[in-house]
Amino acid sequence: MVLVRNGGAEDGMRYGELLKQLATRKDNPVIVRLLLWHDDAATYFHVKNNPGYYGGRVPTIGGYAGFFSETHDQYNREWFEEVIAGKMPNIKLQVREVALEFRGPALEDENYKSSFMGTIGSIYPTHHQKMVLIDYETPDRAVGYVMGHNSTTDFWDTVDHRFQDTRRETLYKKNPTEAVGQLANVMDEVGELYDQQVRPYLSGQPQGQRRAARLAEFAKQHAFTAKPYQDVSLRVRGPVLCDLNHNFCYGWAEAKAATSTLMNALWMTPPGLMVKAALAVAKAIDTKPQSVPALAQSRKHIKAADFTLPGGQHSAQLMRTYPAHKEKSIKECYANLTRLTEHYIFFQNQYIQYEDWVTHLTNCAAKLREAGYTKPIYVFILTSTPESNGMDLATYDIARQLGQSDTMTAEHARALECAKRSKKKGPITAEAMADKGIRALMASMWSGAMQPKSAADYEETYIHAKVAIVDDAAFTVGSANLNVRSMALDSELNLLSQAMDVAFDLRKKLFKQCSNNEGPAQFGDMKETFEKWLVLMKDNTDAMAKGRPLTGQIATFHVDRQPGFPVI
Repeated sequence: MVLVRNGGAEDGMRYGELLKQLATRKDNPVIVRLLLWHDDAATYFHVKNNPGYYGGRVPTIGGYAGFFSETHDQYNREWFEEVIAGKMPNIKLQVREVALEFRGPALEDENYKSSFMGTIGSIYPTHHQKMVLIDYETPDRAVGYVMGHNSTTDFWDTVDHRFQDTRRETLYKKNPTEAVGQLANVMDEVGELYDQQVRPYLSGQPQGQRRAARLAEFAKQHAFTAKPYQDVSLRVRGPVLCDLNHNFCYGWAEAKAATSTLMNALWMTPPGLMVKAALAVAKAIDTKPQSVPALAQSRKHIKAADFTLPGGQHSAQLMRTYPAHKEKSIKECYANLTRLTEHYIFFQNQYIQYEDWVTHLTNCAAKLREAGYTKPIYVFILTSTPESNGMDLATYDIARQLGQSDTMTAEHARALECAKRSKKKGPITAEAMADKGIRALMASMWSGAMQPKSAADYEETYIHAKVAIVDDAAFTVGSANLNVRSMALDSELNLLSQAMDVAFDLRKKLFKQCSNNEGPAQFGDMKETFEKWLVLMKDNTDAMAKGRPLTGQIATFHVDRQPGFPVI
């Protein structure tokens, strides 16, 4: 990934090159520790979470959204090969997985829909945490990041989410390396040799154009610009860095050195899976209480007080989902934020699919009503169209309970038909939810051309952020989605804070980005803003249907397809 981009996706220094420079510079070289989630070759091919990890030994897998260019793919492979081979001793790479024995205990008290095929995905819980810790051994300049961002190039974007921004990565629907092929390369070489030696004397035609022309034609047919991505991360300083260090050091101790050998592929076979499960059980039985890891031991002289900042006034707490330790503090965090909501709660999240949360929200609103509280709670939800129809039913469970059933066409029609047959009421409406004290909206984010002419001139922004803000008074940001995996099964890392000024500033920035309006003053009434969002969402939805420019970046959340078998 090129972090700071000028004219194009590869116009700047790659992340990998920056790390190599830091690790190999003559003066004050830095030790770089990279802790990645990697189970085995099966997840490598299916999830594509570490493109290039196996070097040149396996076929190209591409990235999450598509295949990279030949140049980018080759860079990834060579980088991992160099690091894993120990050619840059100051870059230390380790990988970790969530052991299979933790799956059952993690899910035993969870409420979720699934199918046989959908359950297979839960065999591979992920280490989904995203954090960076810099210069911890020098407290006066130490800094950390608690992130939603991934570190792969197809997730790069700006807050403007420009339509077809050329600074985003060019990806391919087909693998450029395989598409060009060895036979075609040989034919190119023969043809270009002919061009060089014979053709100039016959026609004066330019030389050496065959391969370039064919690659250009391939790009015309299969290349596309990566979709816009919305994400949020936090930069943190102060004593909370001790907690970040603890999280990393113990994760480092639980990990293993990276290897690119294809022995990992053996775990994909049925005998391999059996052996893997047996080893996991044996390890669990034989595991002794963990002593302080070596990395943590080497840093034990650094105290939380060493990071105290002059004038520091914010509180912050790290929250985790960590199946190995039976930890679900992020789930508690969301429950408590919802319980404390008195005026509004804002979610911007990749997945809004945790039914227990919406049930909890309606119960909390009911208790406020019983206590005589008459003001509505405004619920702002920004999420993307689920990338798999296996996630639709879980998303619909949220939409239905919030009076937004009609945003998902197939499920809503089925619910109305079932109600008609059984002579019962249909899904609750937005108006009925308002009577219960909750006014909710569901939106997605879009970008469009300056002068759109057709549906192809709009593209949905993929919301990868994991943000919740309550009453301009508290917020959480991190890696956790609002779904069963993040609440229970995957390892996650969020930061919770009651820094009111930061909560307010974050709300203003996100509202401005979405609607061109920051909303009311801190702790102000959200009624007018809520109504304006509803109008803007409808206007932008109509604009896309009629080929008009968008205002802001939000439109009504809408899914029009048949749901698939539920997945975890």
